[in-house]
Amino acid sequence: MHDASTAGRPATGKHRWLRRILWVTLSTMVGVLLVGLVAFGVGYVIWEVPEPQVVANSTQQSIVLKYSDQTEMTRIVPDTGNRTMIRDLNEVSEPMRQATLAAEDASFYRNRGFDFLGILRAVYAQLTGSPGGGSTLTQQYIKLATGNDEHSYSRKFKEIVLAVKMTNEHPKDEILKAYLNTAYYGRGAWGIHAAANAYFGKLPRDLDASEAALLAGAVQKPNDHDPRVNEVGAARRWTYVANQMLSNHMVDPAQRALMKLPVTRERFAWRGEQMSGSLFHIRERVLQELENADITTQQLHQFGGTIITTIDRNAQRVAEDSVAEVTGGQPQNLRTALVAIEPDTGSVRAYHSGGQIGGFDWAQAAQPPGPAINAFVAAAGLMQGYGIGEVYDGSSPQEIAGATYRNATGGCPDISKCSVRTAMSQSVSTAFVNMAVKFGPDKVRDAAVRAGISPVINDKPAMQRADGVVEPRIAMGDYPVSTADVAGGYATLAADGIRHETHFVQQVLSSSGSEMYSFRSKPRSAFTDNPVLSKNIAGNVTEALLGDERAAEPGTRDRQVAGVRGIAQFNGSADKAMAVWTAGYTPQIAVAVSISASDEKNQSVPVLDSDGRMLSDANPSRISAEFMTAYLANKPTENFPDVKPIGRYRDPTMPPERMPAPPVPLMSSAYRAQR
Repeated sequence: MHDASTAGRPATGKHRWLRRILWVTLSTMVGVLLVGLVAFGVGYVIWEVPEPQVVANSTQQSIVLKYSDQTEMTRIVPDTGNRTMIRDLNEVSEPMRQATLAAEDASFYRNRGFDFLGILRAVYAQLTGSPGGGSTLTQQYIKLATGNDEHSYSRKFKEIVLAVKMTNEHPKDEILKAYLNTAYYGRGAWGIHAAANAYFGKLPRDLDASEAALLAGAVQKPNDHDPRVNEVGAARRWTYVANQMLSNHMVDPAQRALMKLPVTRERFAWRGEQMSGSLFHIRERVLQELENADITTQQLHQFGGTIITTIDRNAQRVAEDSVAEVTGGQPQNLRTALVAIEPDTGSVRAYHSGGQIGGFDWAQAAQPPGPAINAFVAAAGLMQGYGIGEVYDGSSPQEIAGATYRNATGGCPDISKCSVRTAMSQSVSTAFVNMAVKFGPDKVRDAAVRAGISPVINDKPAMQRADGVVEPRIAMGDYPVSTADVAGGYATLAADGIRHETHFVQQVLSSSGSEMYSFRSKPRSAFTDNPVLSKNIAGNVTEALLGDERAAEPGTRDRQVAGVRGIAQFNGSADKAMAVWTAGYTPQIAVAVSISASDEKNQSVPVLDSDGRMLSDANPSRISAEFMTAYLANKPTENFPDVKPIGRYRDPTMPPERMPAPPVPLMSSAYRAQR
């Protein structure tokens, strides 16, 4: 019951305290709102909306790629003849206009230049570090026009103010036209007119719904959403845009059912650039690396970016010459890849892709590494305390874990007692399969990944079955990896078990000379968290690899070269090769060379020489040795450091006087004389 005696009494201390808090809160909110409104008004008056024509002109700057010595490698020049501004939206097909709105801002014709709910989503993303944003198409035009993509609240505030101002000053159709003229679609194509030509050889008015969905989706990540670069990523983005068109009633279900990912022209086919296939693919790797670092090609064009790469000018020339000399006269369907990496930095010094301009990059191709995986089988054993003096059954054929395996070449003095050293030098595959069974196939995969072999290839887990199981055949090198990854893994061994991120870019400068980006190395211990133990593991693997003199022919002066060579068997056939390999290193450079073959449909076929016989693994070995000889010609001789043996080190199949085997130059003068 209400007590009438309390009516009219002064508020208690508690009530006064609550009223004070409420008053302060409301006053603060009002103050913040007033400050925001004042700031908005001031910004509205003093900030100018970028004019489309001015913005278009500002993007016509070349991107310069340079070698590590800062001499020019190539340029990415916007083709001003290919850049044509659309004058009216009617020059763009309705599906293209709709796809753009579906991909970027379905409420474009209804909003006032910003989306309040979108802003809240963007704030949440900024606070949590999660992906996502809430920009309208008008805001995105402002961002494209200013080149300001800084992740900050001040940038977002200015963007909103300018978007509102532009909405008030310009018709919506004009804003959409400005966006379509300004957006970067990849392939050097600025604006929808250039993009329609670069991808499909069409005018923008002739684009259908499927083509429009691809182009509209490409703006978000132009390189990654290009089907010629990343078919899986492009298909995923295309599907999203096509479904957005359906959900926003821009196409009906029947039309959506008929849509499919379109076939595009070869990348840059319209530009007719004069460069080698390898330089083309180096450029692609550089742009992809920078895009992963949030430096887009659009920004590079806007600010006249100069990219200083890690590629050594002389080393690249030597790589091209070595491949040409060794493979000259061989079948045209051979695909040779060479990747050379500096161990102590992870810098790619030479890169031969084996492909054509705009074609397939064979240095990134998924192919079985064969004996190149053996180093990581040995590493897996060393990580568990099994030394390189252990012996294994190397007989062939041999049934192991329910499957039959065969050696392609080589053998051991005592075939039932094949040491890791001998198995490595002679590529005794069955011995390594037995090692994998003993150590655990998953441990072999783990050692390879720790060294730098990517756990994913073509957007799928690598070195394992689809169900995640890793079989003993991993030791045969049957699971595909890339030549670039193998080079990176061997670079980790050469760097005493310290893994450095493989990279193509040293630094990026704007046209004014200011630094836009600089690579920052983050080395880490590979095989264990203890760098001393990781060094010993890598060093023991090096000791095993030093026994394969075949991997260094015809010679690299009086230097130590650790390496392995051999074939990746074609569908388990020991007399057919799917790829022939050499992978090796000195303390100063790690090199992987693979030679594979493909038919006219780009399908793998056995690697045959000009006489129709299996191509000898001496071919990639010779390429590697000639490259190393030239690359190291003017560099001081360095030896591998002494390491502490792990587990059984002495090889029981060798005479006692030869054990422990000290590191010796692979290509001594005496050895060269014997040849």
